[in-house]
Amino acid sequence: MDKIQCEKCWELTAKTLIRFIVLQGDKLIAPLLGRGEGVIAPVMGKEKWLEINEKVFGEGGKQLYPWIKEAFNIPVEDVIGAVNLVIVGETLMGGGLIKHKLVATTPERAVLKITKCPWWEGYEEFEVDPELRACDPGHPIMIEEAFKIINPKISYTLTKALPRGDPYCEEVFEFKEE
Repeated sequence: MDKIQCEKCWELTAKTLIRFIVLQGDKLIAPLLGRGEGVIAPVMGKEKWLEINEKVFGEGGKQLYPWIKEAFNIPVEDVIGAVNLVIVGETLMGGGLIKHKLVATTPERAVLKITKCPWWEGYEEFEVDPELRACDPGHPIMIEEAFKIINPKISYTLTKALPRGDPYCEEVFEFKEE
């Protein structure tokens, strides 16, 4: 283990975690995809599955991002801090496999592109129905709920998303005066 480079450890850990979660989700929603056996979907259906998914992501955002903010001592007084916080969070969830590109930034507005997403790649690999992938609307809800706690003056919008057919995900952070 000592001879495995840090980057390779990140990659292997992220791939393992993401594949496990994608496969578990696929098992739960498999009946909606017309294959296998599932647990949640046959009882609750697609709408209930999405409702549960949104609640889970929302609660996750309320817990995960404040913890990351404190653990890494990231100030979130403006959108630059907000973007830094989200990049750290997404990197922790996607390992070194996720690729970000900051395309515009001022203290009031920032645009962040996700040009490579291991979650999306996992969903694609296991052919999970795009409508049932947790990233949209789950991921935006996670970040929106996090900023309600961390800094309610920062708004977040997912303007482009792979699940919507866009070539990348685009996240917009704006500082709003109250």
